Amino acid sequence: MKPHWRFVGTSVAGPSHAAAGQPCQDSHRIKTTANGALIAVVSDGAGSALYGGEGAATICKRVIAHLEPALDWGLMCRSPFGQLASACRAVRDAVIDARMHLAMAAQDRGVGINHFHATLVGVALVPGRGGLSFHIGDGAALALADDWRWRLSAPANGEYADTTYFFTEPDWRTHLRFARIDPGFETVFVMTDGVTDIALQRRGGASEPHRPFFEPIARFLADASSEDGERALHATLDSPAVRSRTTDDKTLVWASMRAG
Repeated sequence: MKPHWRFVGTSVAGPSHAAAGQPCQDSHRIKTTANGALIAVVSDGAGSALYGGEGAATICKRVIAHLEPALDWGLMCRSPFGQLASACRAVRDAVIDARMHLAMAAQDRGVGINHFHATLVGVALVPGRGGLSFHIGDGAALALADDWRWRLSAPANGEYADTTYFFTEPDWRTHLRFARIDPGFETVFVMTDGVTDIALQRRGGASEPHRPFFEPIARFLADASSEDGERALHATLDSPAVRSRTTDDKTLVWASMRAG
């Protein structure tokens, strides 16, 4: 029987973009493959980049296109290492593909590819076999087990707290991070930095999930329909309390195989 995933995701324009009538520069995509694997990817288009939103949408689309066949092929691999290696190659190929596409778009418009700067955060999970997170820049990916054990791919900032890394930079390979997600971690949250500002906390010099943020969201989404879940998630991220904490665009994706 094909595993059943439940998932919800939303992207919300920050107050500054909303006030100016500008669209949200974040993007996200969620996909379940023919053989039951899950792919969830988000991207934050840099506010300083003229076409950051287009860069974000492009990398999300290309990651899904490359990872979907790689994961279904990986399910036929007896070796977990072969499955993970295939997924890592697919993510790298997706970045190369997206960069080539954006380089041509940049040339057509007479600008540099830096005008498409965007981050990349995602997870790929195969039920019963685990998976991996992949990451360039800030934002975060959180994998949870039923007993609240967690694995976090934390934000990476540049030399200063308000800078980060983008897949459109020349040294993107240096900043591309992979982390193994063991079997049993089958609930995930993937988010851009507009959400990490309120969802993560610092302890002992490291980031960790703020349980009072994630727990009620996961509990509600586990029982809600997709439509109700998306509306509730959007309302949460666009609430006055959240808007007062951060003015950034915000994207949050939740997925769980055990929900409901």
